[in-house]
Amino acid sequence: MFNNFVQHELFSHSFQPIFDIQTWTRIGFEGLLRTSYFENIDDTFKLAKIEKQLYELDSRSIRKAALTYYSAGFTKKDGYLFLNVYPSTLTNRNFLPFIRKTIAENTHFNTQVIFEISEMEVITDFSSLKNNINQLRSEGFLFAIDDVGKGNSNVKHIIELDPDFIKLDKYFSNNLYKDLKKQEFIKSIIHYTNNYEINLVLEGIETEVDLAMAKAIGVKYGQGFVLGRPKSLTVV
Repeated sequence: MFNNFVQHELFSHSFQPIFDIQTWTRIGFEGLLRTSYFENIDDTFKLAKIEKQLYELDSRSIRKAALTYYSAGFTKKDGYLFLNVYPSTLTNRNFLPFIRKTIAENTHFNTQVIFEISEMEVITDFSSLKNNINQLRSEGFLFAIDDVGKGNSNVKHIIELDPDFIKLDKYFSNNLYKDLKKQEFIKSIIHYTNNYEINLVLEGIETEVDLAMAKAIGVKYGQGFVLGRPKSLTVV
């Protein structure tokens, strides 16, 4: 049953914009898997892990999201394409050959895609993960650590993996306008990221007041319903 779901790619993608909230310019989109076959997307990936289909689902999702993006007429000038990837996918021996084949299909792929490393999976082989990330970086890819502040995220990953982007979990944007602790914490992260040339994205911004506060304390990049909901792309 689940194998059929994966093999026939019974899923699609919605795309949510990411903005530079200091200049109000869009820097790209995040591709998000969607399906009517399962109620909860997180549960879909959990089931994929149980069924030993996580790599297949993850890799097929990456390729299909990219093809959807390009088929709609979006190119490098339209900004980055952020795509989620599990650590176990990055360390799978088939992933690098798969990625090189995808690059051959579209020459923009490696200079446009930013892989968001999911923090919803425990990293079991940190050395292999770091090595494969470095190989993919040599191919032109950039990396983000997703949902920092949620799941299995820890400071070691931020320091050791040296990401190009850090995406702060939506917890930090919720009621940001009146939460001084969250404001001070984000300021400290901004100080760190500025020192090491890392881009910070605040996720889950849903209200105008939280957006205004994020901008006021120096957040550069934002993502959330107030900036744009995930939706299908229209052909440009």
